[in-house]
Amino acid sequence: MSLQSSKRMYARRSQYHTKLRDLKDFFRLHQIPKELKQRMTDYFQTIWSLNHGIDPNEILREFPDELRGDASMHLHKEILSLPIFENAPQGCLKLLSRHVRSNFCAPGEYLVHTGDALTNIHFVCNGSMEVLQNGMVVAILGMPFNYQIGILKPELQFL
Repeated sequence: MSLQSSKRMYARRSQYHTKLRDLKDFFRLHQIPKELKQRMTDYFQTIWSLNHGIDPNEILREFPDELRGDASMHLHKEILSLPIFENAPQGCLKLLSRHVRSNFCAPGEYLVHTGDALTNIHFVCNGSMEVLQNGMVVAILGMPFNYQIGILKPELQFL
C-alpha cells in the first residue's frame, strides 16, 4: 500500500469518527430518544459502509454538465437499461441520469405513507418491500420480481 493510499484511508477514518461524534452531539443537543438514536446510528453506519464516505453527487457537482451527465449515465446504467427507458433518446437518458438518487431504507422504515404527495418514482433494485394497507401486507415488491414501479396508495415498508 502506498503512502498516499494510507493517508487517504486515515483521512476517511478520521472523517467517519468526526461525523459520528457530530451525530452523537446532535443526539445530546436535541435529546433524541434512544430508539430513534439507534435507527439514525444504524443508518449512518450502513450508508458509510456502502459508500465509504464518498457522496457521488458532491464529487460530480464540480464538473461541467456534459461530463457530469456522462458520469451519471455510467453510475445509473442499471436503472437506465430498464424496459421503461428502452425507447428514450440518449439526451433524455443523460438528463434523467442526473436526477437519479440512490436511497437506502433500513428494514422497518417506511418509504411512503398513505396520503403523502408523491414526488418521486421509486425503483426497487435490491431487496424487497411490503405494501401495507390498513396494517396488512397486500403485496411484496422487489427481488426476484426485478424493478417494479408503482404509484401506490397503500403504505410502503421495507422488509
